[in-house]
Amino acid sequence: MKKFLGFLLVIVLGAGTYFYIYNNPQRKALRAAQTAAEQGDADAQLALGKIYVSGQGVPPSAQTAADWFSRSAAQGNAQAAYELAQLYLSGEQLPRDVDGGLSYLKLSAEKGYSAAQYMLGRLYQTGAENLEPNPVQAVFWWIQAAAQGDADAQNALNDAQNQTPEIYEQARHMNDLRQAAVQGDGQAALTLARVYQIGQPLAQNADAAAQWFLKAAEQNLPQAQYELALLYGADEGPLPKDEAKGLQYLEQAAQSGYAPAQYALGEKIYQSAQTPEDFQKALDWFGQAAKQNHAGALYMCGIMYMQGQGTQASIPQALAAFKQAADLGHANAQYVVGQSYWRGIGLRPSKSKALQWLELAKQNGNAQAEALIAEINAGK
Repeated sequence: MKKFLGFLLVIVLGAGTYFYIYNNPQRKALRAAQTAAEQGDADAQLALGKIYVSGQGVPPSAQTAADWFSRSAAQGNAQAAYELAQLYLSGEQLPRDVDGGLSYLKLSAEKGYSAAQYMLGRLYQTGAENLEPNPVQAVFWWIQAAAQGDADAQNALNDAQNQTPEIYEQARHMNDLRQAAVQGDGQAALTLARVYQIGQPLAQNADAAAQWFLKAAEQNLPQAQYELALLYGADEGPLPKDEAKGLQYLEQAAQSGYAPAQYALGEKIYQSAQTPEDFQKALDWFGQAAKQNHAGALYMCGIMYMQGQGTQASIPQALAAFKQAADLGHANAQYVVGQSYWRGIGLRPSKSKALQWLELAKQNGNAQAEALIAEINAGK
């Protein structure tokens, strides 16, 4: 009898354990989420993160939750980015990380999550979490959240419209610009990129600027292609360094006739030139930009004409290019023109004209001009 009761107890306990582990609804949800999450399902990764935050069926673990939220956010899940931002900004379950939290909050807002947009608007309104107060940026986010039915954002937006109508209008214009850019308007995307680049009237955001430059470049705008060339060529920045991709964008912009790109491409070729053909290519790009009155390109044309690089040396052509660049305010060109008047190189010597150009060069930051002015005034 005792053996039978013992055997029965084992069966009962085993059945209970089986029911708890395999039929408990929380456990079932956990198993399903775990399987899908491990297979890369972003929604399941979000759900699994929430399970670990709440401790439903598992010991609570904010760090495990953060890991799953991070994996989901990396796949573009806006809510996961918001949940991760909350963990980092609250500092209640994980060490407080303001920079990390703001980064994920902005990511979530950019992805269109209304709760993140409303919260980010509040932070910009008050200047909390080390953000520079920016009322236009605040209203800009509330407009987007309110359009999705967020009641808090709608109330905040109504207050802004009634109390600060000029700020509301600025933000509305920025939102209209964003909508046009989203719909494929390249010029709107370029304008929005520059807004984020300079930080007016919206808050400066290098990542957002880069993304809108990419959107504008899709419409073959050479100004955007040029900016991307600079970003891909930088050692640090919002885009990973990729010199090949940067050169590709630079060539596209130059071939489209954008003078700054033509000048930059000429500089790149000039700096690495080894053969007469290389110098000819550089001079060709400088020449195309010079035709559009690009001061730097005109100065480089002057240098190459003076030294006979990629062409026959010609002092008259060199001085003509230098003079044109000097008229456009190029400090080095102004120095060369002033020096030429003082030394009588290709020009009739004139102390007054020399000092006139050297003074302009000095005002524009040319250190050599100051030294030559002192020499002239000393009568040397």
